[in-house]
Amino acid sequence: MKAKATRFLDLIEDKVQYLVPRWQRRYVWGETEIHRLIDDMLAIAEAQNQERPHYGGTMITVQESSAGGMKVHRVVDGQQRLTTVSILLACIAETLNANGIGGELTGEDIRDDLLINPRKQEDRRRKLRLQDGDEDEYRRIIEGDSAGSGDGHVASAWRIVRKRVNAENVQSLINGLHRLRVITIGLDDRDDAQQIFESLNATGKPLTEGEKVKNWLLMGLPEGVQDTLHDDHWLPIEEELGARHDAERIDLFLRDVMRWWTGRLVAGNRTYDEFRRWAIREGLDNEARRPELCSRLASLAALYGQMTGTAAAQASKGVKRKLDHLRAMGIDSHRPFTLRLLSDAQEAGESGRDPTWLVHVLGSVSNWITRLWLAGHSFTGLGKAFVQLASQSSPADEPDRARFWQRRMAEVSDQRRSVPSDSEVTEGIRRTSKYGGKDTRATRAVLCAMMYYEQWDEAPSCGKLTVEHIMPQSLSEAWRNDLGDQAEGIHGRHLHRLGNLTLCGGRWGSALSNHSFEKKKKLYENSAVMMTRELAKLPKWDEAAIRERAEELAKTALTLWPWTGGS
Repeated sequence: MKAKATRFLDLIEDKVQYLVPRWQRRYVWGETEIHRLIDDMLAIAEAQNQERPHYGGTMITVQESSAGGMKVHRVVDGQQRLTTVSILLACIAETLNANGIGGELTGEDIRDDLLINPRKQEDRRRKLRLQDGDEDEYRRIIEGDSAGSGDGHVASAWRIVRKRVNAENVQSLINGLHRLRVITIGLDDRDDAQQIFESLNATGKPLTEGEKVKNWLLMGLPEGVQDTLHDDHWLPIEEELGARHDAERIDLFLRDVMRWWTGRLVAGNRTYDEFRRWAIREGLDNEARRPELCSRLASLAALYGQMTGTAAAQASKGVKRKLDHLRAMGIDSHRPFTLRLLSDAQEAGESGRDPTWLVHVLGSVSNWITRLWLAGHSFTGLGKAFVQLASQSSPADEPDRARFWQRRMAEVSDQRRSVPSDSEVTEGIRRTSKYGGKDTRATRAVLCAMMYYEQWDEAPSCGKLTVEHIMPQSLSEAWRNDLGDQAEGIHGRHLHRLGNLTLCGGRWGSALSNHSFEKKKKLYENSAVMMTRELAKLPKWDEAAIRERAEELAKTALTLWPWTGGS
């Protein structure tokens, strides 16, 4: 390992190329980091002591080759800074050319000396090469081909930097870059790049758990193997999870996988450590078995994407309906167990069909969660219950898998988070608030399920419906008259309870507002939602009507989400 202080621009003035390997994270800097770097450059330029250098971090590379007078380095640490400075240089070059500004550096000088290697073939032309979608956006920026187009972080960075660079500050930015120094560390084959990479990223903008797992899976493998695993498995994982520009989705996926595989309620910030230790225990940490592990994760990501709605639906209609309702409820503690069930069905060759056992077990999961919410009970312990279920083994010769899992669920629910009784569900509908925050989402899911139950194929799309207060959130004089002397008390007690909530088309919006019930009825008459249309038949809307509707909704809820335990 060799370390030395180096002027940043010297790193890219020679015939050189820096490659960001496949195991690295993507470019992730946002406004805060980018503005800080630009502000630093401007501050450096204005400093009184112009001889004093400014150190901007560490740059760690491994030299891969040196052919034809050109050195190729793989970047272990410093990708974010290197990419941002390169984008800044591109914007400076554009500003110099557009304004005809000369001086020590011209736009062409920057392009030919600091951004590209002239007269080199395409794969060696740019001095910095990123990975996948990042590389496509960066290439367009450097080559001026629809520069800044794209929805990734690189294109976003270009748009941020371009707004900051102008004719007034461009020379100051150049002066600041001339004084920017980094500590460069060159590694050789004897150095542990993995350990160095992890320790350095303990500070600064931390790696996500998914980025650490990706790094562990690919680092140290031959380049060809890295490319294959990355393209054939990691990219599909990102695609199935809708995580190309949202790393958190990979973190959640891996967390839930590890909760299943370890049988413990793994914390989100401990996913990588648990993954690495699990792989060691299972003998999957050697290079020969990395493809097997990557393939397994990609297969599970496709199932997880179906569960979360980010992947194309492959499930049968019965399974899809259960997954849709669970997703609509917005309560995700079931995912390790549900993923395990989907994986079991896939391994049994039942994916795409409608295995009765899977529909029944997912129905029990859905009923458990929905009843807890309807009863207004806490979800404390539910996550641990589902993790415990996920890690249980089922006998290979079990003749009735639905019955087996329903018995296990009944046992676990008694220990961790019991399923509410019918009377508790009914009382929860009568008395608990179901509007505001996450409750609004769950209320919409429950009312939509009731709508589909009542109307089946005639029901409108739930995606176009919103939750509407029948008795409005603000009482008008007309409503006070309708509710009588106890108007304030009735309003306070029942406003957000399920009996006072219904579904309306989004186009109505504020048209309903706090209109009197008589005016609302005229709109309700034309509603495509039967439960809302039925309200128009009522002579008035008062406390008795709200309570009566709550009882009707409770009966429907107990029909839709029954619970018989393991019997």
